[in-house]
Amino acid sequence: MKNWLATGGSPCREAKTVEISLPGVDGIDTVELAAGEIHEFKFQALDESKNAVCIGGDYFETDLSGENWKSRPPVKDFGNGTYSMSLQVHPEFAGEFNLTVILLFRHYQGLKLSPARLGVDQKLRDLKIRFVKKINITLPELRTCKRSDFNRDAWSGRWTRLGKNDSCQISNDGRYRCLPVDFPCRKPWCDGALGAIESNGWVYSSHCSFKMFSGDSAWDCLKNKWIFFWGDSNHVDSIRNMLNFVLGHPEIPAVPRRFDMKFSNPKNESETVRITSIFNGHWNDTQNYQGLDSLKDQGFRELLKKYFSEDHVPDAMVVNSGLHDGIHWTSPRAFEKGAETAAAFWKGVFDGVKSRGLQPPEVVFRNTVATGGYARTLPFNPSKMEAFNGVFLEKMREAGLVTSVVDNFDMTYPWHYDNRCNDGVHYGRAPAKMVWRDGEIGHQYFVDLMLVHVLLNALCVR
Repeated sequence: MKNWLATGGSPCREAKTVEISLPGVDGIDTVELAAGEIHEFKFQALDESKNAVCIGGDYFETDLSGENWKSRPPVKDFGNGTYSMSLQVHPEFAGEFNLTVILLFRHYQGLKLSPARLGVDQKLRDLKIRFVKKINITLPELRTCKRSDFNRDAWSGRWTRLGKNDSCQISNDGRYRCLPVDFPCRKPWCDGALGAIESNGWVYSSHCSFKMFSGDSAWDCLKNKWIFFWGDSNHVDSIRNMLNFVLGHPEIPAVPRRFDMKFSNPKNESETVRITSIFNGHWNDTQNYQGLDSLKDQGFRELLKKYFSEDHVPDAMVVNSGLHDGIHWTSPRAFEKGAETAAAFWKGVFDGVKSRGLQPPEVVFRNTVATGGYARTLPFNPSKMEAFNGVFLEKMREAGLVTSVVDNFDMTYPWHYDNRCNDGVHYGRAPAKMVWRDGEIGHQYFVDLMLVHVLLNALCVR
């Protein structure tokens, strides 16, 4: 916020970035780096005359991809026109890679109310990098996530491919059953049946790796619990996918934006889970684009309070701000006030629970997705949503409400450059053998299935 509010001044601070210089990389056909080590490269923003720009705020998309690896190299903004990005690949995946750098927006322009006309979306670098194995490089062990691992606010993970079926075709029901459902994970990258997420071998890990839940292990965790969701329509997709793919209810084609239902274990009808989902894109669940400001409606506030006024309150609450905030709020400062209001509202609700001698629910803060393809320059663009994610999480933490964080922004980012895995704003739309947004038949839905398992990790591991 401080950098965004900074004024211009000298000519170099008013210059527009059109190019970068990347010392140590530019002019080299294939850069060779040691796998396992962290390599930091500084780069300089340049204007149309190749002069240095001396103000920050440019939003660069970065992608590091190999045959079996996809990640987002983190970018640091030093506020003076210089930036750095960090690259690291595990030695197990050493080989040929492409590093792509895209200038999406200049000088915080993605944070504006209507940024589409300001989007640059220009590929500045597409570099070949060869990561080679070196002796005497040892890395810390990547272990399966524990409860404490979900305290980290921002993740920097990667997708790795542990298997592949080159002849896989879409099924008539729109699904990609490329590998056997019991195709095993390879430690340390995950634990359980990787085939269950129908990703043709791709799996996400971060500072820790995740357990893939079977139906039995998921029900062992969720039975007799109450999970409350408050967020945008990506929650609706995730809940349906959890029911269809994990909890044994493939007969449920959809769930509404607003519902409160109990679901039974098909193997044991005595085991149930109560799931409540309240859409927060608008206080009227048939409308959109209010986001956190939906709380200005008294009826909506009372509806939410009602669920926390029963003799038993939810065991866990999964929350995000949602893409609707990207369209609604006129500026980051306005959103900051809206986030403060929302956090204060939920603190009041939880204080009311405590006053009745009850334990408030655990809160899983699920970061909003990175919008994909055509949506990357719209009002809910990745630049803005990454900032809004951070602001809302900060306000919720200040209110003492956050138990765990699931960084779905980082999970979706490597797949956000086109619409193969999303329709622009959703990563979990139901499988269908139909023409998709990008003109192909069918779409990939595994990114949201991975999220389902990560949420189960956050809810279940101890």
